[in-house]
Amino acid sequence: MSGDRVGRYVRMVAVEGQGEALAAGLLRVAEGMRDAPGCELYVVNRTPDEDDAVWITEVWSDEAASEAALNRDLGEAGLGSVLGLLAGPPEFIELSPVGGPGLS
Repeated sequence: MSGDRVGRYVRMVAVEGQGEALAAGLLRVAEGMRDAPGCELYVVNRTPDEDDAVWITEVWSDEAASEAALNRDLGEAGLGSVLGLLAGPPEFIELSPVGGPGLS
C-alpha cells in the first residue's frame, strides 16, 4: 500500500451522439499515457445507460506525476482532439488508491 499514490475518476460527456468518438479519442490519449512517468493505470470506460458519457480511471505513483501529465501540452497528450467533443467541463472525483489486483 502506498500513501503517495493519487487517483481519480473523470467523467466526460460528449455532445449528443458523439460518445463513441469521444471514447475513441480518449483511447488514443490512453496510448500516450502508457509511457507517461508515474502512470500506473489509465482506463477508458463506458456505461450502458449513458451513450455519450465516458469515464476515465487513473492511478498515478504520486501527485507530482499526475501534475506533470496534466501540465503536458494538450496536443502532446492527445487531449486537444477530444475537447471539441465535450458537452461541458469534465467532472473529477479525487481518490487515494490503497491497492488491489492490478496495482503493485
